[in-house]
Parts: sequence; C-alpha cells; structure tokens
Amino acid sequence: MDQIPDTAQHFIECDTYSCRNFSKFYCNTCHQRICNFCRTAHLKVNKDHEIVRYQERKTKLPLEKCRIHPAKDIDIYCNFCLDAICSVCFARHHSDHDKNDLENIYNDLLQQCQKEISEIWNTTIPKAKNIVESIGETRYIFKNEIAKSRISMKKRADEIKEVVDCILNNKNKSLDEIENSVLNEMMTEQKKTEDYIYYLEKMIADFEGRMSSIKHSELMKFHLEISLATLKMPFIAKPKFPNLTFCTLNKDELSKQLGEIELDSSERLKLCTVTKVSEITIQENGTYHLSLLPSKKIWNSDMSGNLIQFDKEGNISDKISISSMCYFQANHTVTKEGELLYTDGYENTVYRVTCENAIHKLTNTGDRRPEAIYSSHINGHILVAMEKNKFMAITRYSREGTKLQDIQWDDKRQNLYQSIDYITENINGDICTSDEDASEVVVVTASGEYRFSYSGHHSQPGFCPYGICTDVLGHILVCNGYNPHNENSSSVHLLDINGHFLSFLLTPKQCPEFSCALCIDNEYNFCIGGWGSSTVSVYKYYQETDK
Repeated sequence: MDQIPDTAQHFIECDTYSCRNFSKFYCNTCHQRICNFCRTAHLKVNKDHEIVRYQERKTKLPLEKCRIHPAKDIDIYCNFCLDAICSVCFARHHSDHDKNDLENIYNDLLQQCQKEISEIWNTTIPKAKNIVESIGETRYIFKNEIAKSRISMKKRADEIKEVVDCILNNKNKSLDEIENSVLNEMMTEQKKTEDYIYYLEKMIADFEGRMSSIKHSELMKFHLEISLATLKMPFIAKPKFPNLTFCTLNKDELSKQLGEIELDSSERLKLCTVTKVSEITIQENGTYHLSLLPSKKIWNSDMSGNLIQFDKEGNISDKISISSMCYFQANHTVTKEGELLYTDGYENTVYRVTCENAIHKLTNTGDRRPEAIYSSHINGHILVAMEKNKFMAITRYSREGTKLQDIQWDDKRQNLYQSIDYITENINGDICTSDEDASEVVVVTASGEYRFSYSGHHSQPGFCPYGICTDVLGHILVCNGYNPHNENSSSVHLLDINGHFLSFLLTPKQCPEFSCALCIDNEYNFCIGGWGSSTVSVYKYYQETDK
C-alpha cells in the first residue's frame, strides 16, 4: 500500500490477516474490524458472532481482576445483587440469580455517560453561562437603582436644607454598606458559577481522555459523578434592591425624612391568616397520602390498598388497586410531567403510570423493600425510601430508573433514619423526611449530608410526623398526626428552610382529627386529609402582594 502523507487521515483497515481493505463492519463478539469482503467468510466460520456496522460497535470491556479471585476476570453482572463479579463468584454464590454479560452493562453505562455529557454540554453549561451573564446585567441594573436612590434622597435633602446634611451623610454610608455587601455577594455567586463550569468541563475532559481504557468500577463511579453533576449547580438567590419610603416632614424625626433604606423582597407572597377555602368529599375509605397532578386533580391512597384519582369536586376519575400498599406512607408521587409513580412492597418494584394510563415497571429494587417515594421537580430524579433488615436508606434513581446514589449514614457512620414514612424535596435540593419511629423530621442535602432534625414544638407533649411538603419560598410544612399518648395532637407545623419553627398553620383545635396526608396546590393552598375521614380540607395560608 502506498505511504499516506502525514497530513491525511488514514481509513480504518480490516483486522483480517493480510487484508487492508476499508473496515465497514465490526464483530462485537471478538472485537475485530471487518471489511465487506471478509464479513461473509467470518460468519461462515463463526456463525453465532454479532457483526454490526462499524459506527454501532461496542467498546471492548477493559480487563479488571476479581479482588476475591485475582486470577479471574470480572465479566459477569448479577442482576439481582446489582454487582459485577467473576465466573467463580457466580458459580459459588450467585448461581440461582439472573445474570447479564458485563460488557453489555458496560456499554450501556458508557452510552448513558455520553448522553449525560451531551446534556451537560447542550443544557447545563449554557444555563450556567446564562447565569453568569445575567449576574453581570443585574449588577448594572442594581447600580442604577442605587443611583436613583441617591438622587431621591438628595432631592428630599434640599427641601429640609442644611439641617439634614449630617443625616444625609449617615444615610449615604448605609447605602455604601449595602452596595458593597450586595455587589460582593454577586461577585461571589458569579465566581461560584464560573468554578462550576470549569468543574464540568474538567470532568468531561478527564472522561473523554480515559474513555477507551476506563475500568468498569471507575466507570460506575464516574457515571454517578456526572449524574449528580447537575445537583451541584450553585443556588443563586435573587438580588434585593433598595426601597425608599418617605414620611411627612417632622423636625423631631429628621432621620426618617430621607427615607428608610431596606432591600426590597422579590417575592410577591406573604403569610396570611389561615382560612379554610373548601372541602372535598370522596366516597372512599380514608386518606393517607395526597399527590397533586398538573391538571389540579389529586391522587389519594386509602385504607383499602387503592390509589384513587379525583378532582376538586370529589369526582373519581381513576382507580388502581395495590394489595401491598403500606399505611401511613407516601407510596406514590407525581412527576413534573404528570405521570404517577408508586411502589409495590411485595414485588420490590417501582411502577410508572403514564398520562395515557399505561402501567410500566420502572425498576426492581432487588432485596430491598421500597416504601415512600418522591419525584423531584428540580431534575426529575426519583427518591425512594428503602428497607432491608430494618435498616432504612434513600436511593436516588434517574428518570429512566438507573440507580445513582444511596443515602443512609451520617458523617459518623450512624443511621440517619429509623423509619421513612413521607419524603419530599425543598427548593435548594434538600431532602426532607418524616421519621415516625424517631419522632422527628430529618433533613439532608442533595448529596446526602446531614443538615438538621426537627422534633416538634415544646407546647405539644408528643410529635408524630406524617405528611410533609415544601412550598415556593422553601418553607417546610409537616403534619403532626395521631399520637396514642396525646389524642388531641393533630396539627400542621410551619418551618423555615433551616428547620426553625415559624408557626402552627393549624392548631389541635383547628386541625381535622387523625390527619396524616398533606400537599400544596398551585394556588398556594395546602390540602390535608386523614385516615379517619373521607374529607380533604383545603386551607389558604399565602396571599399575593403588590411589589
């Protein structure tokens, strides 16, 4: 063959001995490049080999030795134990388990990694860059607002002449402090986002540099890292702008004549007096958990092992029977797209119900029993509370049902949970759970680090947390349900994003008896129901305000 110039790209040659034709095909069985001519001869000798187009080839599984049997290669994947093993391990300990070729699993993970990387390049990184650009624009607007405030104060100062000069100086110092503080915060947020972009680009470059030789164990670890990469997006708070308020000129209150300087809240909601707005009566046996659909319909789990869908008038539109449903648990959730997810503790399976009412198996949880479940509206991940040998953990899955993360231990390797009855997610990615056995609410970060616990208010002798949810301002609502030691204990507690008690939304005198189900609708109301009633009560606790 003629020598090809260094500037040209050589075509892919056939691996068959003495053949140097263009390789159009690839044998996935023996990992060999094959031209069109040699393909027929190869299949005659190797009838069971899988030959595909070269672009559709599988990556050869990198060599990795078993740590228990160093002489054996890891080449089998146990579907039951969700673990990669060698042939000796399979024969001795997994022979009755369903298995798969590790190379297939490896290539599936490789494709998922490439898909996630594509998503990061196409969505996450552009979104982060938009944040950086937006911060720059907001800084310019903020400085203009500061300038407007200075002009307003100066004009007001002219009206009260020389007597206000000293006060004007003090007010300007206040503005300087606010300006420096807020601009510094913005610069810090911008730097965090730029560091995040650098982290993503470095992670992808590292993967692409090692993609041809990365081991399975390293690939699984890397897959988890890139799957969780979007969770590390910095939480950027909206900037607050100065707002000036004036009062009538009064010499005794000259300091107020230049206006009170404060940061204007960007939120249009404020807490109001809790009022009941409606009641929904459904002809079913109790209410354990409520999940709201985008269509404003609601899914409910009752005392007879059924999931019932109903509207705001109480009309039932769908029903699913689940004999293995556990009481006092959030066994179902609704995705952002409106699909229903529910757990089956007998089959150790999570099911998905599409918007067309087709039921599909999402994932099998092996030897761990799935209980409470929640679908994230931040990234679509699925959080499932699992129980095995009386030990509780939370497992995070992707939208497609791929396992991403386990959350079980604190930094001292102690169990975070005694039970997980209800689970939700806050606007900052915190995972909030109600733990009836421990009599507390447990909150961890998105990465699984312990943040805080809440064990009730001192005015109530017992705390038995059931339904839990969060709102658009990051507040946590939790239902203190039936307590055999204090029958008049049902109430709804309101906590801030850091777990500090704010108020009782419903006191024991106001709260329906035996309450346990809690959710928030799209009109800033919370809905509450209990196992002793077929009525769901709706209360308003937010009202919109003019900015």
